[in-house]
Amino acid sequence: MTTRFDRDGLIDGLQQLIVKLRESDGPTGVRIIGGAALALRYFERESTVDIDARPIGDAERVLAAGKAIAAVNGWPEDWLNAQASGFIPDYGTSATEWHTLHDDGTVVIQVASAEAMLVMKLRANRPGRDERDIANLLAICDVTTLDDAETLYESYYPADLLPDRAVRMVERILKVGIPETPTAPPPPDFGG
Repeated sequence: MTTRFDRDGLIDGLQQLIVKLRESDGPTGVRIIGGAALALRYFERESTVDIDARPIGDAERVLAAGKAIAAVNGWPEDWLNAQASGFIPDYGTSATEWHTLHDDGTVVIQVASAEAMLVMKLRANRPGRDERDIANLLAICDVTTLDDAETLYESYYPADLLPDRAVRMVERILKVGIPETPTAPPPPDFGG
């Protein structure tokens, strides 16, 4: 059985992670991408099965804390994972910016900027899974043409062209019309 996390479930899991990571030496935390980042910061969306993140500080310790939380809650061991961190663009003229959702001096929780999220979703371009997210991110980022999408993509991934499947997705979205800019959810409250 797959565990699915709605926004409240994501916040609950991250609250538990914050408590667990406060036991660490030095600054630590996570930089979140994917569906969890979108739900936490940008717009209401369907649930997600995990939190894709890049650990801050000792990666092994962060991921071990995630596994310990999974064991307590009966969640899949990889509910918090670093498997998608290879999608994070760090080498283009537009490096990924991070928005801080929580920083207590020891534990930091951040999400990728909307622009970085858009280019990562365009890179993944999974039919049936990414189109709604891409449409909403096009609206948030005020990307209104295929040329704008290609320019943004290439500023983050300079050695690559926008994949053909992503081009077709953007063309379909533009043909139907970019949706209204979605309302951002309130900032998550991770407690004191």
